[in-house]
Amino acid sequence: MARKKQSSRPKWSVLGVARVPLKRPRAPKVHWTPDEHERFVTAFTLYPRKWKKIAEYVGTKTPRQTQGHGEYYLKQLERAGEEVPPPEKPGRQSEHWTAEEHERFLSGLSIHGRHWVEVAKVVRTKTSEQVCGHAVNYFKRLQREGKADLIPPPEKRGGARGNEQWTAEEHGRFLVGLSAHGRQWVEVAKVVRTRTSKQIEGYA
Repeated sequence: MARKKQSSRPKWSVLGVARVPLKRPRAPKVHWTPDEHERFVTAFTLYPRKWKKIAEYVGTKTPRQTQGHGEYYLKQLERAGEEVPPPEKPGRQSEHWTAEEHERFLSGLSIHGRHWVEVAKVVRTKTSEQVCGHAVNYFKRLQREGKADLIPPPEKRGGARGNEQWTAEEHGRFLVGLSAHGRQWVEVAKVVRTRTSKQIEGYA
């Protein structure tokens, strides 16, 4: 027997009403406050592309909302020509650092000292844990080369290190940086190397 051709007409229900397939409504756009976005950026630096952990840090968004916001944020960075952390590959991540990343690391170190979360924000393409590990290796290299005086010592709890006495070597480098860059404290900090820009500004 020949099969009957299926009619293209809509099927009718018992009540005589055509059955029209319902379209799934689009999800409304989720508004992010400046405070939420600031927490997102901080968490993204700590846990790049780990949306569940980032959502827990933000505290007011679901992982799905966080992922959508993150993908939009990454597109904005790419359009602005900024470097973005690559997607995580299964297994251990490569710890290779480019010359540009190391330069940004040195810049962040001179500004923020051993505050790895803040340094990672300057580096942009590494997590705070990777920045901390890179710093440990960098400090070991300075020790091998006899440049241990360039290693910023750990900050003491309960007070800023800026109140401690400056060594003669630090003061000499401070004068060199001041004569070269004036009151551009970030640039002076790069010359001093063992003090942050805020500590140098206070010292000046």
